[in-house]
Amino acid sequence: MILFLYLLFSLVNSEKIIKNINIPSCKNCIHFQPSIYNKDFTSSLNRCIKFGNKNIISDEISYDFADLCRNDELKCGYEGKYFEEEKNINLKILKHSLLTNLPNFFIITLFSFIIISQIYLTKSN
Repeated sequence: MILFLYLLFSLVNSEKIIKNINIPSCKNCIHFQPSIYNKDFTSSLNRCIKFGNKNIISDEISYDFADLCRNDELKCGYEGKYFEEEKNINLKILKHSLLTNLPNFFIITLFSFIIISQIYLTKSN
């Protein structure tokens, strides 16, 4: 019984211990570019536009993956040494959500137009 009370007391009064709580997240950085293939910011295909390589023939820049930049101490590293806070994170999330859902909007609009056109044409005959 005493052991049970001790465990209960320790659970109630315990403080959270969260590792990495003070290390910034890439998704809150101005250099973070979410993948267009995923609807959230958790994909391993997300890019860091702070680091990349330019093709000297086409001038196209290919940016490094964000998770690889955080694992490379010569780049941002574990601590996020080049982290710059995104002040408008909610706007960034909204923009990404709109861009990733835009194809769905066009498909739904197209099918709706086709169905309404078919209904209209069958009623007019």
